[in-house]
Amino acid sequence: MSEADATGAPTVARDVGSTTPLDTGPPAAHPSISVETVHALLASQMPHLATHPIGERFDGWDMAMYRLGDALAVRLPRVETAVESLARETRWTAALSPGWSFAYPHVIQTGAPGEGYPWPWAVVTWVPGTTADASPLGAAAGAPVGRAIAEIHGPADAGAGSSHGYARPLVERAWFNPEQSLALTERTAEVMWALGRVEAGDGGPDGARVDPAAARAMWERALDAPSPADQVWSHADLHGSNLLSDQGDFAGIIDWGKIARGDRAVDLAFLYTALPRAGVGAAVAAYREATGVDDAGLDARLLGIALHKCLVWATLDRPLNVAMAWRGLRELGVSAPA
Repeated sequence: MSEADATGAPTVARDVGSTTPLDTGPPAAHPSISVETVHALLASQMPHLATHPIGERFDGWDMAMYRLGDALAVRLPRVETAVESLARETRWTAALSPGWSFAYPHVIQTGAPGEGYPWPWAVVTWVPGTTADASPLGAAAGAPVGRAIAEIHGPADAGAGSSHGYARPLVERAWFNPEQSLALTERTAEVMWALGRVEAGDGGPDGARVDPAAARAMWERALDAPSPADQVWSHADLHGSNLLSDQGDFAGIIDWGKIARGDRAVDLAFLYTALPRAGVGAAVAAYREATGVDDAGLDARLLGIALHKCLVWATLDRPLNVAMAWRGLRELGVSAPA
């Protein structure tokens, strides 16, 4: 059931006693997705690009992507629920990106269903780099990442006016992300569920164990922190798989399908999956300097949101997510080697 919050943006009622996490692992991709299908789609709809060699395939939660020559990539929703994600990133990166100075994929052209593939797809620019889940960013990357986040975090009604031609109901729909456009209190049941699972499990890499008392105290401080005074546009999925590294330096941000309205702490919280603690501190300092934001609860909230994401990811059957989770728990100071 949906309702509107005090700002008029839609919210989703959740059972705060639920013990089922939102993150359960990537679904199976549509079976039509293949090199042959991509070549046929290009040949029939974008023949000017069909001569480019099709390269390596990459699979995320929502999208499959193939390299296309040296400078482009073909991006295809893996499941029907990701079709809206592609539309969201196509629409809102174009509307909100003027002034962004960091590297991100530009949508060059969109394609229609065909050749056995049932959904829209797109060709985007390829951003060089290695995802920070596999090649973590160094502490020195913190400041440029913080400045990039400051550029992303425009007022949440940006794009709502006639200058972009989008009606307010469309903007309000785009505002909501069911995982990240949530009040902290709506996350509590999932935090406690995941903490119990992690505490009872086999531990992380090198036998690391979570400190449940430290984790609960961190969560309580987040709940007690002042609420945000405003909402901003956010990437809303800014973990290590979507941050790019060039030998530890910040190289760009990818995968904009979750872009949404939310607490400015969300994007900053995700940095614990990709940066050492000192790097996160540098990112937050650069962010505060760039935005001039006066938000007394920001630090406590971002620690709580980071704890939530890391605890849930530590329960998944996906090695990269688990590795990022335990890295984050260590940098948060709530885990230690056995």
